[in-house]
Amino acid sequence: MKKFFLSLCVALVATGFAMAQDMASVVESFNAAATALNEKNYESALTQFNTVLEQATALGEEGLEVANNCKESIPKILLQMGKACAEGSDFDGAVDYFNKAMDKALDFANNDAVIAEAQKLVPQMLNAKAGALLNAKDYAAAVEVYKAIVEKDAANGAAWFRMGQALAADDKADEAIEAFTKAAENGQEANAKKQLANIYLKKAVACQKEKDMKGMLENAQLSAENNDSANAQKLIGTAALSLKQNQVAAEAFEAYLAINPEAADKAQTIYQIGTAYMGAGNNGKACSYFKQIKSDAKWGEAATYYITTLKCN
Repeated sequence: MKKFFLSLCVALVATGFAMAQDMASVVESFNAAATALNEKNYESALTQFNTVLEQATALGEEGLEVANNCKESIPKILLQMGKACAEGSDFDGAVDYFNKAMDKALDFANNDAVIAEAQKLVPQMLNAKAGALLNAKDYAAAVEVYKAIVEKDAANGAAWFRMGQALAADDKADEAIEAFTKAAENGQEANAKKQLANIYLKKAVACQKEKDMKGMLENAQLSAENNDSANAQKLIGTAALSLKQNQVAAEAFEAYLAINPEAADKAQTIYQIGTAYMGAGNNGKACSYFKQIKSDAKWGEAATYYITTLKCN
């Protein structure tokens, strides 16, 4: 019995000595990982801290403090690795590391600051990636990234606006209109409406070339509604006159001259206003416009004819 008791004591002492040796080894490994981290050798530090975490966890309560220190460090290292990728314009790599940092911080439930910072950085990286693709004229790829951004943040007006720019540059006018409309609804109204006006203006010109006067009128009016311009009003007037919408034509040509009072085609436009009002049955207004150009070298003869025909005073 005495021999058995002595043997048990020897075994316990040996076990305690072994655990002490294991703990010393873990601490040494932890210090080596910390040194790698201080030297900004993040990949090596991450590998070492993960190994130390396993070793410290295996020691139970004795290794708890070291394990917690590893859990504190690992998400921060992943965050730094993401930032390093971002500095090198590796935006995909950055997003991957930021997501890993968030996942680890959530697993360890010990680092809200890392989670908060990574959550801010991920959309920044996506925006940077999309912007780089847009600048490189890789419009389709840029659109896909912007779609990923607005899927997570539908109120991101800037992303909607940039998506619209990419779609417009890729000749996807209808999709661009949808994106710019969303941008206008989310804080980008002034800039988005200018872009919408440009798209509708181009569509109006395309309709004019196809002799689609109705389409020309509708798109020119939409352009003016979003951002009034001399070009839009001139197109409205031309289309409306062709469609015998004389009052609409007269008002559009008047708006054109109000925006561009020194227009090169001023005399012609005044003549068109006169004919539009005449067609609308407003001879008094028609006369007032014909009289303005009765001495014009090109349009004077036609104006004088109508002055006589309408018996203008």
